[in-house]
Amino acid sequence: MKNILSSNLRVKIAIAVPAFFLLAAADLSLRTRGALQRAEQEEAWRDNPSAKGAYLEAWCAREIAADKGAASGKASPGTAARAAVLRTAEKEFRMSESSAKMAYLWYKTAAEDFYFPMNPWAARARARLPGALAAWRAELAAKGVKLEDWRIK
Repeated sequence: MKNILSSNLRVKIAIAVPAFFLLAAADLSLRTRGALQRAEQEEAWRDNPSAKGAYLEAWCAREIAADKGAASGKASPGTAARAAVLRTAEKEFRMSESSAKMAYLWYKTAAEDFYFPMNPWAARARARLPGALAAWRAELAAKGVKLEDWRIK
């Protein structure tokens, strides 16, 4: 009887270990793909700032409407107004943030933080990383700011 239990346990372990690694690889792949998509979105916004403004305006309006709907019967009357001010401040902050910098950071995240050998999205991000860094450096140079290497490591 003891041999049957231990063989059942071995079978379960033999199934569980590869399943765990497959699930971890799938999770890492999805995270890499998401970071790559965000980097590409920021890169597109770098080239077309009006699209970024339109997106953030729509996002802010959507969030404010959702906050008003959520606070309509449950909270004090000032809650929706405070939430609207916070959403507007967040929109302004995100609008002022450099899209070139954010594209570089998202490419770096996809290429380095979520890297594993057979990940095509990490390889694609790694290939686009130097171009994103060059665009960010050019943006900073146009503003008269020098970006030292120690700041981006």
